[in-house]
Amino acid sequence: MRLFIATSFPEAITRDLNARVAGLKPRLAAAAWVRPGSQHLTFAFLGEQDEAVIGRLAPAVAQRLSSIDRFAARLRGAGFFPNRRRARVGWAGLEPEQPFLDIAAAVRDAVTANGATLDRADFKPHLTLLRIRDAWPPACIEVFEHGFATYESEPFVVDTVTLYSSELNPSGAVHSPVREFPLA
Repeated sequence: MRLFIATSFPEAITRDLNARVAGLKPRLAAAAWVRPGSQHLTFAFLGEQDEAVIGRLAPAVAQRLSSIDRFAARLRGAGFFPNRRRARVGWAGLEPEQPFLDIAAAVRDAVTANGATLDRADFKPHLTLLRIRDAWPPACIEVFEHGFATYESEPFVVDTVTLYSSELNPSGAVHSPVREFPLA
């Protein structure tokens, strides 16, 4: 089974964010937009794993996350990976960054200590909104950035991290919660 560890956002927060996205889409070039039901912040992507790995990982992840306090966060601003000149992923930012970085470090440490291999990419707290296949013209980059220049969501509480399974099918991936890990 394909597994990843992530946190999701309250529906009211993503609804407001996606209303802003809907207003921008007609002015932007083609992109693969992340469906609202699939929007989450991934801390660790484990890929294909035997179901038995869950029994090993879950206690380690739970133990490491139990010392991290729940906190209030906001979605704020937006940007591109790897950068605006070679934009491939459009994202909304998250604040404050440090608690998300702490969660990612705890999750990644637990996962690697229990034998799973992770990507080596640096973790940057963000919510992926779109993936760009063919380079966007500079005007589209500016429309996206301008559309989110003053964006700031209402605050929301981050109090849970979830282990998900992901099943690929023709209409897109279906993410199902397997285990939840509460923060302190």
